[in-house]
Amino acid sequence: MDTKQLKTFCEVAKTLSFSKTAENLNYAQSTVSAQIRSLENELRLTLFDRLGKKVVLTAAGKNVLEYANRFMNIEDEFISSLKIGDEISGDLNIYAPNSICVYLLPALLEDFREKHPKVNFKLEAHLGTKKAIEELKNGNIDLMIVMEEEFQDNDLDIAVQKKEEIIFICSNEHPMGEQVVLLDDLKGENFITTEPTCGYRAVLTKAMLEKGHSLNPIMWFDNAEAIKECVKNNMGISFLPRMAVKDDIFENIIKPIHVSERFNRQIKLQTIVHHQKWLSPALMAFKEAITNRFNV
Repeated sequence: MDTKQLKTFCEVAKTLSFSKTAENLNYAQSTVSAQIRSLENELRLTLFDRLGKKVVLTAAGKNVLEYANRFMNIEDEFISSLKIGDEISGDLNIYAPNSICVYLLPALLEDFREKHPKVNFKLEAHLGTKKAIEELKNGNIDLMIVMEEEFQDNDLDIAVQKKEEIIFICSNEHPMGEQVVLLDDLKGENFITTEPTCGYRAVLTKAMLEKGHSLNPIMWFDNAEAIKECVKNNMGISFLPRMAVKDDIFENIIKPIHVSERFNRQIKLQTIVHHQKWLSPALMAFKEAITNRFNV
């Protein structure tokens, strides 16, 4: 067994495609197939089920992947330890939902890249928290940045960075604009929401259910800008983080709706890494940069 085989195996497990792996690693597809076959023969295990053109990890493959990721992390740690004093460099795979990518990360990334120009980022925005956690545990994502209700997972190191208020919004023509209302007053409104997997949509769904109302949005988007455009055109009302709407409210493009009842209208910006993840110098520096900017 050599590190090339393990690297190829991890890439196939990530892409679930021999051809895509060959493209990513600049190999011939026959080389990828030969390396996986050699690894399977050496381990005396079937690591992938070949279902036509589809490739699926077997149960044994999932177990090997966990150890392979650990081994690759140790190799990265060893190589980095030999470069102490060198400028921080490397690639970081980050998951953050669309709202964080749009409203929070650009300024942070600009500052970080100014200090560490040799660190490159790949940002995933459309996985959803559940899928992103799977990818994190499989070693395909280095760090998650989410805006959710606080949660626990024994496999994860979760750090709360800041609290964020969620605000109801409507068009300037809507009669509830700037008014103080109850949740019951909103039950007949047309809601335009974020995707079902969004953490702050879950907050609203829970609050409405406690009042005996179901949340049946007339449409949903995974993009806050699209939601605000629909709200601005009086197609419905919505419920978004303050960071996404504060400028629009200040510029009188949309109006807030003030709900007087106390319910959990706060979510928390959280960073998440696997508890066994080796923190490379690049990852450690980026985590520190997030904490410095968004400290609670």
